[in-house]
Amino acid sequence: MENGGDSELKNYECVEVKHHKDVGKTVEEYERNGWHVHTYQTPGMGAGPMSYIVSHHLLFERNK
Repeated sequence: MENGGDSELKNYECVEVKHHKDVGKTVEEYERNGWHVHTYQTPGMGAGPMSYIVSHHLLFERNK
């Protein structure tokens, strides 16, 4: 690519994990298949009685 950009295309996959205990297992599984974590977020879900629910979103990346 021009201007020193990264010429290698990448694949991305977003995974939602419902419980924090499963985050490590999910990362290990993806890493065994050539992926690595690009970003990790834990947004809360709503307000009121459901505000205690937290989902874990992992965006994995690997070279094509």
